[in-house]
Amino acid sequence: MLRPRCAWPRIGWRATPLPDTPSQPVQVTFDPAGTRVASLVGSTVLDAGRDAGLILAANCGGNGICGRCRVTMLGSSVPDPTDVERRTLDPADIEAGERLACRARLGGDTRVNVPRVMLANQQRPLLAGDSAGGWLYSDQQRPRRTPSSDAAALGVAVDLGSTKIAAYLLDLATGEQLTSRGITNPQTSYGEDLVSRLTYASKGAEQAEELAQCVQSAVAELIESLVVESGSQLEQVADICVVGNTAMTQLFLQLPIGGLLSAPFTAFTSPVDIPAESVGIRLPRNPYLHVPPAIGAFVGADQVAVMLANGLNHAAHVALEVDIGTNTEVALSKPGEDLLLTASCPAGPALEGGHVRHGMRAAPGAIDKVTSTPDGFSVRTIDRIAPIGLCGSGVIDAIALLWRSGAIDRRGHLLAGARGVRESGRGREFLLVDAAETGNGVDIVVTQGDIGEIQLAKAAIAASIRTLLAESGTAVDEVDEVVLAGAFGSYLDIESSISIGLLPHFPYATYVQVGNSAGTGAKMALVSSTARAEAAQIAGRARRTTLTSHPGFNRELALATRFEERPPC
Repeated sequence: MLRPRCAWPRIGWRATPLPDTPSQPVQVTFDPAGTRVASLVGSTVLDAGRDAGLILAANCGGNGICGRCRVTMLGSSVPDPTDVERRTLDPADIEAGERLACRARLGGDTRVNVPRVMLANQQRPLLAGDSAGGWLYSDQQRPRRTPSSDAAALGVAVDLGSTKIAAYLLDLATGEQLTSRGITNPQTSYGEDLVSRLTYASKGAEQAEELAQCVQSAVAELIESLVVESGSQLEQVADICVVGNTAMTQLFLQLPIGGLLSAPFTAFTSPVDIPAESVGIRLPRNPYLHVPPAIGAFVGADQVAVMLANGLNHAAHVALEVDIGTNTEVALSKPGEDLLLTASCPAGPALEGGHVRHGMRAAPGAIDKVTSTPDGFSVRTIDRIAPIGLCGSGVIDAIALLWRSGAIDRRGHLLAGARGVRESGRGREFLLVDAAETGNGVDIVVTQGDIGEIQLAKAAIAASIRTLLAESGTAVDEVDEVVLAGAFGSYLDIESSISIGLLPHFPYATYVQVGNSAGTGAKMALVSSTARAEAAQIAGRARRTTLTSHPGFNRELALATRFEERPPC
């Protein structure tokens, strides 16, 4: 088995008993899957879920802040609600056994019902990736460790995303992709955002090792599943390449992360070549694992891979690349002035369904598309089943519809009397899908708070783009190409994004959605030493812009929260 020295999941792995409470064993059953796990009295339901290998949505990392980890506990061992739960949950739901998984502690054998909307395991993976530059180098010069004459050698490229992990099995002799697979990053149960995870890891060596091993084990099991699926042998795996943002790679490699938590924000940026077994990935051939260089604390090897895949290092025209996610990276190539600028901004989890009342990841039942119709609007869900929530692209579409229909004003305020807008006990909201038409019997709404979360996210991204334009002296009509990378960038509707101001309107640009370019770049660096050399050149050439210290950023950020009557030109 390809498991690190401490396997994941592990029974009783993170039990947190209450003070002076005997460590009595209990059994927890998670429905509807029927997954059973042994835990300890005093452990939280979230702890037990992690032990069971369930990746439960815990946006705030289990700190009782977000209120998203709602489960229903059944049987005679339902704990009394905490003060946090009384403030967060409706009294009727509490009476029915609803609790927050991060607050509810186990007192005995328990059955827990987990709503589909809370399971991050089921989210839609994005494995495919296009690239403007093309990724198969004609020389196919292999890294020296794996001679090209070894026809049986296989390699694995991994895009270690903060929410998803994508892995690809390649024939190292030909560069042919044999198979691919994607999973949810198990670290999401420690927090949607990277700061929550870094903060947890900074508590001590045990916590840092815990975070590292859960993702190391996930990568190891991905490799094993790829080999089995392709009908190959583990003995054939001769090389591994991993890309990810700086926080993810440093957590994965168990490097010090203190510099990522406070100014001046320093990071380990050099390329890494180590035996895979040193990060718990044990294979018969003991292959080396390569991590390309990073650019800075918040512009990592994954962004280098994206620029590599899309040819930004040698683009002949002005090109803007935007990799949208919880942490969004932006790059601008201006060949006439030999400029390659990069920046990153924390856009927050709203674009992936986090901090949105009925938000969820891109999983079956998530509304991923909202379109106007003569009678109002229609919604589309992933897998075309009854809706249970909204993923990021659906939220963007819904808010764009509200803006275009006049239901919100420039400041994002829902207007009383507008079609579909109603008052509720928690404020004004827009009814998107009536409970009778949903898959969980609950009205799906867009709240005033949801709009505010999207305003903050869109402002961060738009202001980052405009700051890079200002830094480089580039007018919007000079931009020839806008490359949208990553899962969210591939599924969002460009017209909706421009309409609400998430993306500026570039009048002469071609917008290209390229899919998982980070994975494509990882494959390039896996099969070609020429690509590895170019990745090093990109990291050395790129100039990182610190947005918060740029004199015009705060003004751009404030302006970008508003909705404009027409796309700015």
